[in-house]
Amino acid sequence: MKVNLTPEMIAQLDGSVMRMIGVATELTAVAEEENRRIEAGGKAEIEDLLLRKRELVGEYEKWIKAMAQQQQVLMHANPTLFSELLDCNRTLSKALAENKEVLKKAMTVNKRRVEVIMQAIRAESAAPTAYAKNGRFTAHSIYSTSLRPAREI
Repeated sequence: MKVNLTPEMIAQLDGSVMRMIGVATELTAVAEEENRRIEAGGKAEIEDLLLRKRELVGEYEKWIKAMAQQQQVLMHANPTLFSELLDCNRTLSKALAENKEVLKKAMTVNKRRVEVIMQAIRAESAAPTAYAKNGRFTAHSIYSTSLRPAREI
């Protein structure tokens, strides 16, 4: 099916392609920044990145769905812009794949930390109390140092 577009429609299409190039480029940068923060270790504040990433992904997916329904229209886009969009899309795909792996690793590490903490809590709660047979508190507690209640001096 041949589609005839006016110069204004083609200009609008090219503008749309340029916008998606910008979205793909920003989304790539957000994913890379998220990776850097997570890989730095410690408490990574990434809520701002997650929010922005969600917004960009939503916008990109909406555009992709619209273009999938109008593939013939997309063929009228400036070939240079279209090629740049494809390059950005490849770069974005690589960045998101890497981002997925970094997130998986971080979740695995967090899961292990939780398991270790839960194991320590179970061990502490299963340990005998620090009271002697006569009912008095003994000075030598069997609690692990890291879980022993703090004493005020």
